[in-house]
Amino acid sequence: MAAMLLCAASPVWALELQNQNFSDDEIFSAVVARFKKPLLHRFNPAATGEPKPLLVLGPALKFGAKIKSQTFTHLTQQELVAEQHAVFILVDNARPDLERSALYVNYDIPSNASFGVLKVYPKDGVLVAETHDSYRSSSGARATYGKLYKGVACRDNTEMAWRWNYYTRNGSSGRCPETVFTEFTD
Repeated sequence: MAAMLLCAASPVWALELQNQNFSDDEIFSAVVARFKKPLLHRFNPAATGEPKPLLVLGPALKFGAKIKSQTFTHLTQQELVAEQHAVFILVDNARPDLERSALYVNYDIPSNASFGVLKVYPKDGVLVAETHDSYRSSSGARATYGKLYKGVACRDNTEMAWRWNYYTRNGSSGRCPETVFTEFTD
């Protein structure tokens, strides 16, 4: 079911809910809007500007082309790791209910140790997202980062280097504490 959500390069409707058609951009803009504040957090206190939130789709969700959006930037997991971002929303799965009245979206935001399921549904012709299940877990956040960054060489002044120092209580530095991200093997 999740594979049908994400369209190819053409502006084909990705999903029908309550007899209304919605594009990938509309679906994931509603998801990102629900978490805009934590998705704009920066570990580097010197960071300037307000970049768009980052959306990463898990391997269970297939897509033909990147989603173009004014509200978020869609990255692949490989791009996320190569650029060493720490603040993003990872969508592992998305599935409509049997009545096609709502879409249930599994999300993970490791930068604020939150994960859960959102219910996305049309209200007055616009998609809204509300919390269906929500959890907080620092060990879960470490596990998510570990899946992405275990064994990856840390680069100074990347968001992940700043995050690593933040969690080791040395938040005023963007220098890598070690050569490789080892915090996930402890």
